[in-house]
Amino acid sequence: MSAVDGFLNQALQSLSQNGVKVFLAKTGEEAISFIISETKGEKLVVKSKSNVTKEIKLVEALEAEGIQVIETDIGDRIIQLCQDRPSHSTGPASHLTRYDIAWTLSKHFNQKVEPVSERLTELIREEVSAYITEAGIGITGANAVTSEEGAIVLVHNEGNIVKVAMQPRLMIVAGVDKIYPNLEEALNMAKLQIFYATGSLITSSEANS
Repeated sequence: MSAVDGFLNQALQSLSQNGVKVFLAKTGEEAISFIISETKGEKLVVKSKSNVTKEIKLVEALEAEGIQVIETDIGDRIIQLCQDRPSHSTGPASHLTRYDIAWTLSKHFNQKVEPVSERLTELIREEVSAYITEAGIGITGANAVTSEEGAIVLVHNEGNIVKVAMQPRLMIVAGVDKIYPNLEEALNMAKLQIFYATGSLITSSEANS
């Protein structure tokens, strides 16, 4: 058994001992099938950033089942409304100007929206907050899963992941590449991710709190 398999098996055991229901999918299709079965009867799902769910095209699969999926990260919500493709893994709407975004929001809200950054952000946050309040299930990715502790590490800039994670039902979708031996290693990795995304050692949310 390889070290990776060892970490995976330990993580599965630790998570289960912590009361987490774990499903190990061998393919994207298996993952989608399981998630659809778990969301049966739902009409609305709120989702935070997760590159693995984009890779397996989870949103498209849920929408095909008649489930409305709302992205709660501001950049991802803009891309969703634009029906565009993300230009960067951590800044998906960085290729759009405030005028582009204002035009999209004006069309979406059926009212003129001025191209003022603060106003654009406020409108999206208000709408997303309303959806989060209404939804009964949240889906998010994970920055890390630890084998030793069975801990799940979530990193965010906007505070939306915490709100999504507080839904009555929560599903966390993560690849085996997110498994780390222990919490110390996971936090070291998280610091690198934050620096890559923001150029800082702490997230924007923490910096503004």
